[in-house]
Amino acid sequence: MPRLIDPGSPPPIGLEAAIDRLVAIGFDSEDAAAWDAAAPILAALSADRGFLGDIAVAALKRCDDAPGVYGPPVMMLSQGVGNWLLRANLWPAETDAVLRASGRRAFFYDLPHDHNFSFLTIGHHGPGYESDYWEVDALPLGHVGEAVALRALGRRRLEPGTMLLYRAHRDVHAQRPPRAFSVTLNLMEASGREPWRNQYRFDTDAGRIAGLLNVTAIEGLLPLAAHLGGGNGADLLHHIAARHPVDRIRFAAVRALAGAAEGAAARMAILEAAARRGDRFVSAGAAHVLAEAPAVLRWAGQRTPEWTHKRLESHPIPA
Repeated sequence: MPRLIDPGSPPPIGLEAAIDRLVAIGFDSEDAAAWDAAAPILAALSADRGFLGDIAVAALKRCDDAPGVYGPPVMMLSQGVGNWLLRANLWPAETDAVLRASGRRAFFYDLPHDHNFSFLTIGHHGPGYESDYWEVDALPLGHVGEAVALRALGRRRLEPGTMLLYRAHRDVHAQRPPRAFSVTLNLMEASGREPWRNQYRFDTDAGRIAGLLNVTAIEGLLPLAAHLGGGNGADLLHHIAARHPVDRIRFAAVRALAGAAEGAAARMAILEAAARRGDRFVSAGAAHVLAEAPAVLRWAGQRTPEWTHKRLESHPIPA
């Protein structure tokens, strides 16, 4: 469960003062010990009951968006200062028009998920959302469908003044709409590594990874290069599949190559080669995709190699 932190009752400070103090203490979001030192600063900012409303009113008077708003539920408050950022999250209630218009998924409600970054959060306004919590000690390889040992830890409401430290890839929660409109303030890791780390959603009933929640631009370009890039595109994808530092991207390159191959046998040959490779993540993922190959090959009138069956018999990821 996220770690409960008591930041005390510091006197209120404004946004600029909070940023200056975080800079002054040399806050480093990649240092696990730094979060406790930053907690009183976030609490002091939250104690300023007017700063967030002032930002909203000033933006409305200019008839433009508030600085840094990048989605219905989020307002950026600082960026580019260090390897961290400050933001406000807006949590509509069940009866609020924005929730009815956008749907619950836009606010991550009812969606068990982890985070690929650590962050401090404090209840700033309103009764606060409730979360059902789980904890995971270690994630498996990270393929969709893999079993995960999730420990259910019950439900808790993020009340005003309550502060929690969410730990990357450790704390899992499913948020529920608050009784009334609520706001949280977050101090978050922003090291630049977050897009390359997987963020997962979970099937908590089955105890499995249900999907990925983050996709980078490169993952959308891989199929385009495979289908339309000709020989240069294929060469580049083979290089990415072998050398990219992120396992998810390596496997995505393999799947793009297989998807662009002519015929079922050619696709299977690419996946077989990847499954034989000394790359744990790519090998396991390719073997998982090959679980569907026998049916595909039967439909194409081709023989299924015996190696596929032997590989899948020992493969730990369920089809």
